[in-house]
Amino acid sequence: MGFPVQCTKESLMINKTLGRLNKRDLRALSAGAGVLAIAMLMFLWLLPSLEKIRRLDRAIAMETKKLEQVRELHQAVSELNEQEVKLQEQIRRRTTESFSVASVVEALARDSGLMEQVQYLKPEQGKPSDQFREALVSLKIVEITPAQLVDFLYRLESSERILRVRNLQLRQNPKEAGRLDATLTVFTLLPASAPARPPQEAKESQALEAAPESELQAPENVPGQTDKPK
Repeated sequence: MGFPVQCTKESLMINKTLGRLNKRDLRALSAGAGVLAIAMLMFLWLLPSLEKIRRLDRAIAMETKKLEQVRELHQAVSELNEQEVKLQEQIRRRTTESFSVASVVEALARDSGLMEQVQYLKPEQGKPSDQFREALVSLKIVEITPAQLVDFLYRLESSERILRVRNLQLRQNPKEAGRLDATLTVFTLLPASAPARPPQEAKESQALEAAPESELQAPENVPGQTDKPK
């Protein structure tokens, strides 16, 4: 019951205060109230725009993050393109420069100090396809240590001629403990339009095919030598 009485007293005090104001004060008060009302209306009118600005800021942050990801992808693509250019240069050199896979493998075996242990090394013809053909070399290395084998395989795989190894077969050497006999095939891919066989490799293949088995495989007691005719 005391609440309406209190409100009535406050209303009377406000009315008395307004009654004491002159016209200039009333105008100033009305102008202030009008400015406040206009400010409230402008705030309510700008509130959706402020929300749009906040959403725009969030969108800009997300697009900036996406742009950074695009830059990283662009850098990765650039690195891949550089690797592709290097690979194409290797392929160009491999196809424009005539070389013998057998000669390359022989040179790598010589650099590894394994030539005296190579029992045979002969080129072979791979299966051609529409775009590529294989150039193969089969070889057997006897009495080789595991460390020598790893070094030789590393030299083959890291060659600029892009050589690869398959059909690797290892057996324990019956004479030397801790040594192995390794039989493997080294191959590379060449474009089908490239010459079927470089001249040097063709001569080597013809010589190997014409040679008897006794000349291809050295005697066990003296590796790398053949018996001289008496």
